[in-house]
Parts: sequence; structure tokens; C-alpha cells
Amino acid sequence: MAIFSQSSNSRLDTCHAELQLIMREAIKGPYDFAITCGHRPKAMQDAAYTSGASKLQWPRSKHNRIPSMAADVTIYPVDWNDHSAFALLAGWIMATASRLRVEGKVAHRLRWGGDWDTDGKTADHKFKDFPHFELIDLV
Repeated sequence: MAIFSQSSNSRLDTCHAELQLIMREAIKGPYDFAITCGHRPKAMQDAAYTSGASKLQWPRSKHNRIPSMAADVTIYPVDWNDHSAFALLAGWIMATASRLRVEGKVAHRLRWGGDWDTDGKTADHKFKDFPHFELIDLV
């Protein structure tokens, strides 16, 4: 079973308690992954926006809240071009979040940056942010 590094834990600690629970449950599964970003202060958000990694300027990203309502993750081994590996990890994390909602342990739904409208399809999105997960409404 994989475990988070100190860096991943520190980044995850900046996130909403439900996002922490989801990720800490998901890391117990078959995929090893790291938390690459939790809370993103203004300078980091400005850099992400300027580079095109984010479509939102400060303070509109869910990463900019305290606690952060978003986290970015990467699967090991890291290959930023292996979209299938990110999709497999996303499926596992989304399933973990769904299970925790059914169990009554989290109230928010989770959205993945590869499927913004949560319809199960990635091809209908121009902006694909495969590492990104965010908490959304309580419905």
C-alpha cells in the first residue's frame, strides 16, 4: 500500500477536511500518487494563470480558498502525457469519493478536471486539467 510523503501530507493539510479524507482513503488503493498542490497563494495562482495551467485568476480558483477546495495530484511513475494513467487514477479517486458520500462521511461531491461537467466523458472539454480535483456543491 502506498503512503503520502511529508510534502504531499503538508500540501493536503491545506485542503478542506473532506478532500483530505477522500485522498487519504484513495491512497490506500491500488495507485500510488502524490499531492502536488493544495492551497495556492496569489503568486502561485498568478503563475498558474500566466502559464495556462489555470483558467482562473486570483482569487477565483478553488485552490485560493482557505481551506483549499481543490487539490492537484499526479500518479507514479509520473508521465504528464499518459492521460490514460491519469484517467485510471481519477476513476479510483472518484469512486472513493462516491463511496464516502454513500457512507455519510463526506457531504460534497467531487469533480475531476478531466470531466468538468461530470458526464463521464473527457472528449467534450477543451481545457483538460487531469491532475485537478475539487469539491463542489452539497447536493
